[in-house]
Amino acid sequence: MSRFMLDRRITVPQGYAERGCVLVSYRLPLLKHCFVLCSDAEGLDAAGQIELMSFFLLEAQRLALASVGDPQAFMLIHSGESVRKRASWHLHVFVVQRRWQKAWVYSVLGIKNLVLAGYTAVRGRTRKPAVDSPSTSTG
Repeated sequence: MSRFMLDRRITVPQGYAERGCVLVSYRLPLLKHCFVLCSDAEGLDAAGQIELMSFFLLEAQRLALASVGDPQAFMLIHSGESVRKRASWHLHVFVVQRRWQKAWVYSVLGIKNLVLAGYTAVRGRTRKPAVDSPSTSTG
């Protein structure tokens, strides 16, 4: 996906630093306003998770309003810890105004994840198993 992330910028807007967050802004072909809200917070309890997701949701609304004048013109993608690539909390925000843009986001992400899954499967089958060093026994 990084090849498609055009004009990528990392900033720390007001309210982000105290939460250990950064904002990644970029665009995709045919989609001008894409963001990743990233947090380095680990081991959050339930209350901390709710607070962070609330912050992310409010930021998604703010970003959509600033981008296209409509605070509800966005879609969110958040993966749970078991299926995400990075350990840290992050939320993808795509500002969309038309259904074709929503379909485009899902298509790009679907293709990216299909390619990565295929690559991982092939790489796993072609790797040589680790060879254990001979054990020395004292007997």
